[in-house]
Amino acid sequence: MESEAQLEQFCLLAKSTKGRAIADLIQRATSQPGIFTFGELLDIPSVKELQSSEHSTAYQLLQLFAYGIWKDYRGFQGKISLNGQQELKLKLLTVASMAGQSRMLSYQDLMQQLEISSLPLGRDVRPDQLGDIKAALQKWLTSTNTMIQTIETNNRQSQASAAEAAKAKAEHESKLEDLQKKLKTESDAGSRDAMMLDDPTMDIMEEDRIGPGSLPAPSTRSKRRR
Repeated sequence: MESEAQLEQFCLLAKSTKGRAIADLIQRATSQPGIFTFGELLDIPSVKELQSSEHSTAYQLLQLFAYGIWKDYRGFQGKISLNGQQELKLKLLTVASMAGQSRMLSYQDLMQQLEISSLPLGRDVRPDQLGDIKAALQKWLTSTNTMIQTIETNNRQSQASAAEAAKAKAEHESKLEDLQKKLKTESDAGSRDAMMLDDPTMDIMEEDRIGPGSLPAPSTRSKRRR
């Protein structure tokens, strides 16, 4: 896509420049139509160096476009100044952030977040435009429903995977606990046998049972016939 190619070009330039040149590049990138993601630029070492330099404001500007919204920009008043293209882009990014948090966007919320005094609720259109408008709205509705269905499907799959993982973990822990109990039982039994073999009183008790001068009972064997 063209926007991805433009972003890649800015990233390549940022890797080979420093200082003031990086600050100018950030101004151009945030003003460039079609570029709405800036995380790759933020990760470039020469860009990170701006944080502790005289051009730290340029780094704050890039962070604003990467993660911020219009209200955040208002908090930077006096430090960061936006041109007309940057203002429009930041407002679009603000709407995108709002849409990611809620399926429904009210006029009141948009007016408040974007600091707009009023929004046009409608306007007249030519009769020959109605077909195109209907088709565009239908396409948007279809795309939106497809996206919602995909998200819901992925959510169900994630929940099923989480349930299977929890079940497998529980079974593993149960088997491990049974094995530990078995090993402990065998270890305790072995310890008792070893103690009995090493205890001299057991030999005395055995001699007392047999009696002095007694001989052990002969073993029985089958006799061969001659």
